[in-house]
Amino acid sequence: MQSNTHTPTHPHTHILLSRLLPPMLLILVGVLAYWNSFDGVFLFDDIDSIRDNPHIRALWPLSESMSLPLWNTGVTVDGRPLLSLSFALNHWLFGPEPWGYHLVNLLIHLAAGLLLFGIVRRTLDLPQFRERYASSACPPEPWRRRGTWLALSTALIWLVHPLQTESVTYIVQRAESLMGMLFLLTMYCSIRGFTSDKGGRWYVAAVIACAIGMGVKQTMFSAPLLVILYDYVFTGGLKPGGLALGERGLQRGGHVARPGRPGRGRFYAALCSTWLIVFGIIVATWQESTIDFVNISPLRYALTQPLVLLQYLRLAVWPAPLVLSYGWTLEDQWPRIVFPGLAVLGMLAVMFRGLWRRKWYGFVLAWFFLILAPTSSIAPMRQAIFEHRMYLSLAAVVMLAVLGAEYAIRKLAPHPKRRAVLGGCLTLTVVAALGCLTHARNRDYHSELRIWQDNVAHRPESSFARNGVGWCLLKDGRYAEAAQHLKAAVALDPDFARAHHNLGNALQALGHIAQAILHYEEALQHKPDFADAHNNLGSTLHALGRSREAAEHCREALRLSPGLPEAHYNLGNAVVALGRPREAIEHYRQAVRLKPDFAEAHNNLGIVYRAGGRLPDAIRHFERALRLKPDYTAAQRNLRETRATMKRGMKDEG
Repeated sequence: MQSNTHTPTHPHTHILLSRLLPPMLLILVGVLAYWNSFDGVFLFDDIDSIRDNPHIRALWPLSESMSLPLWNTGVTVDGRPLLSLSFALNHWLFGPEPWGYHLVNLLIHLAAGLLLFGIVRRTLDLPQFRERYASSACPPEPWRRRGTWLALSTALIWLVHPLQTESVTYIVQRAESLMGMLFLLTMYCSIRGFTSDKGGRWYVAAVIACAIGMGVKQTMFSAPLLVILYDYVFTGGLKPGGLALGERGLQRGGHVARPGRPGRGRFYAALCSTWLIVFGIIVATWQESTIDFVNISPLRYALTQPLVLLQYLRLAVWPAPLVLSYGWTLEDQWPRIVFPGLAVLGMLAVMFRGLWRRKWYGFVLAWFFLILAPTSSIAPMRQAIFEHRMYLSLAAVVMLAVLGAEYAIRKLAPHPKRRAVLGGCLTLTVVAALGCLTHARNRDYHSELRIWQDNVAHRPESSFARNGVGWCLLKDGRYAEAAQHLKAAVALDPDFARAHHNLGNALQALGHIAQAILHYEEALQHKPDFADAHNNLGSTLHALGRSREAAEHCREALRLSPGLPEAHYNLGNAVVALGRPREAIEHYRQAVRLKPDFAEAHNNLGIVYRAGGRLPDAIRHFERALRLKPDYTAAQRNLRETRATMKRGMKDEG
């Protein structure tokens, strides 16, 4: 007779597995949604900030890996030294290929999702929410509380929402996701400090995370404010004596805080002191930081933002179409902003009422507005709207939606099990739908031309998108098509220096030299420190025989960007024409040092060596050029002629 007994599962093992289930689900779902992001390519700002940025190719000295010499160039790493350092670490660990950057971006996003889950779960576990969001179990274990699953739903939806793809799949926008992860880490550590008997170590961790975030992106500025507001709304901060350096106890809603907790005053002071990092960076990059105040009206920018905020909310609910550049024009018509302005003012009124009464919805709305404030207020930016700016603020929208759905389900389904099934099915449906949309959006990032063409299809008025299509066609050698899109870009935005520069390149390739020079000069008029424009203008002037002017522009390009191999090459060509071969040799050497596969520079270096009688050196560089470019007819001819010259010389000596 067989025994029908089994070994029971140890209760601690069961609880451990249940605690691990939410984080494992978050990681699994996040990986599934972003698995195809690893095939993404470098796009737009990725080129200057990552692919062609020589400063991130080594970790030491730190001034290089932090791109500190680039603090006034306007690229994405400009004024964000710790963002640049993260790219340098990425390059050191995984090399220059895009997949390594995508891997780290996904890991950052997953960490942010886990932190958001922890923040929401611990908030709903506070005394004032514990009874409402507990399960029917008595006493309820932490993993069985309804608040845990509401937190999981919030984090899952936020993690796979397609509005996040720009912050995760567009590599250079690690600026937003890394800052967001550090923002959430600051909040999480602060909450642990507020609710712990020994919060000192958590406060130290929060300050360190906040300081690092300030060095990644300046929108971290809102973090100390939201930490203080969280303490004010949820854990009794800012009450009389609450800022005392040695506060020991707080009372709120009948719940007494744990005794022995360190005072808030020193923590607040330390957290706010991290603003000095932002102020220091602004001073160091003052020219770049203030240029938009000259070119863009702060009033027009502010009038545009109510429409932008409503667009963000629309994309949070219905995330289509998603584009890199909206081409959003600044508003100057008062009737168009009346309704959006009233809607935003209404939300702000609700926020202030909630904060005054220490209600949770006041904090959630403050989260939404304060994080967007640096980019959606009176301080003008070059672009009025970018999807990545919603990376953190989306959490507030999702939180409101999840709690609203939970309230509706509780009213519709009184039985606890039915509520659980209905809530679970609704969450799975939303997560699956959003995950599929994210997976589909990631495919657009597999081709630079594809993503810009899709952008133009949905937003033909975007000069950035037109320029992007033109740039891709230019690289493919489709010069006439490229010129059409680039002409449209400069027509939409006559001050767009990069579009003028690219149009100059297209016109030069089509043989319209005079027009190309005009557009290079136009690019430099709008952006005098545009190294590539100086370099290409120098190359074009040299082709017209104006080598002295060409040399001046190439020297300026090298002053602005010493690591630009093409500028060394073009300057070498110009000084050869001016009769200075020894100087040319040095520049050609620099060109091949910076770009070892630069076949044209090897060929021209060989020509100068041959002219100086150094035939073996000339042959070595001609051969190198042919190994790099086997169909290089000029190098083939030069090698053949140089070898013949050597043979004749040997016969004459014999």
